[in-house]
Amino acid sequence: MSRISTILLLLAAIGLAVFVGTTHRWRFSTERIIQPGSALFQFDPETISGISIKNGDQSFRIQRSNDGWHLTKGLEDTASPEAINALIQTALETPVLDRIDATEIRDDKNLAGYGVLKSSLQIDFKGDLPRSLLIGKTSPDGTRQYVAFENSKTVYLIPRDIVRLITLPIEKYRDRRLLPLDPSQIERIVFRKGNSSLELEREADGWKILRPLTAPADDAAVDELLSKIHALRLENFGLEIKPESPGDSRIDSSAEAEFFTSTNKSPHAIRISKPTADGAATVRLDPRKISGTVSGNAAPLIGPDLESLRDTALFRINLDLVDVIRIQTNDTQRDITRTREGWSDNAPHIQDIAKTLARTKVVNRLPATPSEIEKCGLGTPQKRITFLAKLSENTPEATAGEHMVASLAIGTPLTDGRLPIQIEGTPEIRLVPAELLEFLP
Repeated sequence: MSRISTILLLLAAIGLAVFVGTTHRWRFSTERIIQPGSALFQFDPETISGISIKNGDQSFRIQRSNDGWHLTKGLEDTASPEAINALIQTALETPVLDRIDATEIRDDKNLAGYGVLKSSLQIDFKGDLPRSLLIGKTSPDGTRQYVAFENSKTVYLIPRDIVRLITLPIEKYRDRRLLPLDPSQIERIVFRKGNSSLELEREADGWKILRPLTAPADDAAVDELLSKIHALRLENFGLEIKPESPGDSRIDSSAEAEFFTSTNKSPHAIRISKPTADGAATVRLDPRKISGTVSGNAAPLIGPDLESLRDTALFRINLDLVDVIRIQTNDTQRDITRTREGWSDNAPHIQDIAKTLARTKVVNRLPATPSEIEKCGLGTPQKRITFLAKLSENTPEATAGEHMVASLAIGTPLTDGRLPIQIEGTPEIRLVPAELLEFLP
């Protein structure tokens, strides 16, 4: 083969390689599928690891982590999930109204005419295929914007929705929630107001009050309170509180609340001051170490009243744990026992006892002092209902025989129509409507 033929074949091979490479890049490039009528961005939100925004001298980065989004550059703080979701959703819904191909743009001077050669306004979704989106000039009618991806000479015309979000100050991307936790994940709460504290813990069968007394909580009331606290938002941000600042550990708080979960090492704490004359209150949030202002209506939520969270049911009992119901009236005693066939008395009637006790609401409570016990006739109660469990053999936890599950002492009806009842082991007397006696055996 002659030298000329060899050179020609070599040139043809090089040309073919260039053609194939260029065609492959074009066929599989992101820009090829971005056409008028299609979306400007096409990515899976779950693949986005971060978002970088440049707006003149204001540059900041939003980074995804296991516990949500965080501002990591420009300002370090928790980012607002609502703001991030709005930004991502707006990007995915941004349509291309027109496209100016690179072949129509002769040189950089022509590209600069659209304002995308050097742009001070940019956004980059880390994890998607295109690079940073450069924001160019606004259309003459002021409703659309010219944009281009970095290192590309293709220009697109889009609505200004995403541009409005990019130009928002960094404050708009900060999380304004006082409680950034999912209420369903909270396992323990401690409220403090003055010298008193109220502690609740979520157990398998619902919320329980641990302090200042041990008592069942009203699950619906606790869940409603958490929902209201979760809905609270900061109205304004204060100065960042630095750990080395003297006197920074506490504000002059009128109420405090700490929320614990199994996944966070430190509790999320809210400390709120007394509302000022204009109705606003100052709060400090930890472990974010930030302060701000919130509506004065938030203060009662951070310092709830004990009675508002207590279970108002007289008594709840799971009869599956009970083998004997002992009813004592004066000098008589009657045992209703569980058998293989059911209860020794009418089974539906026995179930009604538990339902009646749970449906009966406590209207007031008195301290179980000796004088109140005597006044209510509980020293020698007119009736006592005791729920017992039976063990047939010894176990490491207990010996065989009868074991008390709960015992209710029923006193003498008061002149105002209330019936005093004391549950053994509790430091209070519960007052209920005297009509309860009509439904007890």
